[in-house]
Amino acid sequence: MYTGIGLVAFSFIFGSGIAGLFLGKILPKDHHSDATQRTVQMAMSTVGILAALVLGLLIASAKGNLDTGNKEIEQFSTSLILLDREAVHFGAETKPIRDLLRAFTKEKIDQTWTEGTGTIADHSRTVQMLDEIQNRLRGFSAQSDADRFAQNAALSLVADLKNNSRVLAVQQGNRTSRPFFIVMIFWLSVLLLSYGVFAPPNATVIAAMAITAFSIAVAMNLIVDMDHPFAGYINVSKAPMQQALEQMKP
Repeated sequence: MYTGIGLVAFSFIFGSGIAGLFLGKILPKDHHSDATQRTVQMAMSTVGILAALVLGLLIASAKGNLDTGNKEIEQFSTSLILLDREAVHFGAETKPIRDLLRAFTKEKIDQTWTEGTGTIADHSRTVQMLDEIQNRLRGFSAQSDADRFAQNAALSLVADLKNNSRVLAVQQGNRTSRPFFIVMIFWLSVLLLSYGVFAPPNATVIAAMAITAFSIAVAMNLIVDMDHPFAGYINVSKAPMQQALEQMKP
């Protein structure tokens, strides 16, 4: 879904490789000596190692964000189901709470999985819904130890939902810093430029450069995609939340 960074990376990296081929033609012959080539390759190997390390760290960080999102959604949906079950314990008088909980769940699904559509999520509405559920639960008069236990358990689940809801909201704003991508593209562009200077300008070399640039662009695109865990091609499934909503039916 997020292809912008991939296109930018491909353009700069592949373009640098082609520029290297042209640069190799105009450089004086003494710049093509074996000693010069070995020195340049040694220097660029350091750049290549740094780029590989940083790219690996970015992929690991983005994957961590995706895994965290999956875990949070699973915990969130579980808390919703348990809270609904606790509300059932009080009988018909909790019908308004269960209706509000279903409305909250629908709102939360729409709110969470609208990222990338241009819609700015308004978290204040769902916060107010949880506050209303909490206040209504506190207003119940427990008639027995079982009622008090159910009431305390329900209030604890509401607290968990508030905490997880805030974590999800914060996670949606976490993004890999743009300077990381700028540095990565610069390093890799310089690397391919250096290869192009000493490479013969033929179709095989150009194809190899295109494949290299495309592979790097795909990797960067995956990083950005996983950095948006609730949108894109690789995302957190909404199935647990939808299953929770299905189980809340009266």
